[in-house]
Amino acid sequence: MLQSGIQAIWLALYHYYIEQIGELEKGRVKRLIVLALTFGTLLVVYLPFPGWGSPWLHPAGWLVITGILFLYVLFYDGKAFKYQWWKALIPGVLMAASSVVMDRAVVSVRAEMTGLVLCTGVVLAVLLLMLGYGRGHLRVWNGLLNLAVYVLLGMVYGVGSSARGRDAGVETGLFAGILALELLLFFSLEGTLFSYQRGFEAQTERFQRDILSHQYEEIREIYLNMRSWRHDYHNHLQVMKAQMAAGQVEEVRQYLDELEQSLDSVDTYVKSGNLMADAILNSKLTLAEQRKIRVSCKAILPAILSVEDVDLCVLLGNLLDNALEACDVIPQEQRFLRVYMVVNRSQLYISVQNSAKEELNFNERNYISQKRGNHGLGMKRVKALTEKYEGYLTLANEPGIFAAELTLPLWR
Repeated sequence: MLQSGIQAIWLALYHYYIEQIGELEKGRVKRLIVLALTFGTLLVVYLPFPGWGSPWLHPAGWLVITGILFLYVLFYDGKAFKYQWWKALIPGVLMAASSVVMDRAVVSVRAEMTGLVLCTGVVLAVLLLMLGYGRGHLRVWNGLLNLAVYVLLGMVYGVGSSARGRDAGVETGLFAGILALELLLFFSLEGTLFSYQRGFEAQTERFQRDILSHQYEEIREIYLNMRSWRHDYHNHLQVMKAQMAAGQVEEVRQYLDELEQSLDSVDTYVKSGNLMADAILNSKLTLAEQRKIRVSCKAILPAILSVEDVDLCVLLGNLLDNALEACDVIPQEQRFLRVYMVVNRSQLYISVQNSAKEELNFNERNYISQKRGNHGLGMKRVKALTEKYEGYLTLANEPGIFAAELTLPLWR
């Protein structure tokens, strides 16, 4: 019965883990079916059928449960299965292996309890490590330290149990206390990671809204300038016709020069072939021209990219905003901005180079500016989105120049 209760706790944690690691389609019926199958399997393997007393029956039951949850992830997870299958498989295999250890430990009550404490600690530590890894908030060393804490709790129980002799009541109390500490440690750390993730997602969502709002205002300003110029186009023609009729050729030439300068302010710098990229690039390069920054841009893109428009906006917007900000502290005659975008062999390549100070106020190792506010969060978002698309982000600083190179696979 003791093993049954502990493994029921494991199963509940396994379900919780499966719900957290992916983007499963939510639905009461789906969940009820999976719960019924898995808990039904757990009950069946403990039924006293004749000849079914082999200790290997419990691992077989866990493998059945793992297969059910494996299929659940296969059919209902929104994330690509090739990135999810091992995440769903490892805990189940671990629990099957732990059940073997527990079955072999049933030589005495004390040995059984010691095995349960140790195996439960290992299971909880691995689940916590994989949850943290999936969320990107728990490093390997943190996970190993957490595993060491669980092993230490198991050792404490083993030493305490041996020291207290055969007092069954005290031993049971110690077992319950250590097991409760293991579960409390798991839920406290998991709750902290979960809250941190939700807070980061909320902060990221607010930041993306701010970025999109900023981009919208820039594009709106350019659009209004173009609309205003087109509105006056008819009047300009009438003026030039009148000057031509009066033989005022020099005045017409001067008037055309003025119109050309006005047209430059609403010119389209880039026509890459991709609407979202053009909107972002043209708005940012317009700002660069206004700040007296020499601009060189080449972009050749397909009309449709597998990168989501919002993500492309955040990536390009942050890289270019940082480049413009770096140029602001450079003398005008030294300011430059070079942008290159192309799709090569199913890879989106983005290169942004800009003039920069000799010593950057920048922590390249973590891709986060030492400044506070949206600037640092922006570079963190660039890194996070690069990891989302399994790409590569390279930052390099040479005397007078800073370069950011981004490569994203487009097979998603």
